Amino acid sequence: MAKFRAAASRKKSKASNARGAIPCIVFMVSAMALLMLLFYAILKPK
Repeated sequence: MAKFRAAASRKKSKASNARGAIPCIVFMVSAMALLMLLFYAILKPK
C-alpha cells in the first residue's frame, strides 16, 4: 500500500510541474524572438 500512495503523490507533483512549464515555454519563446530580432537588426542590409 505504501508504494501505491507514493505513486499517487507523484501524480500530484506532475500536475504542479505542468503548471510551471507554461511560464518556462513563454520565456523561451520570447527569448528566441528577441534573439531573432537582434540578429535581424545586426545583419539587415543598409
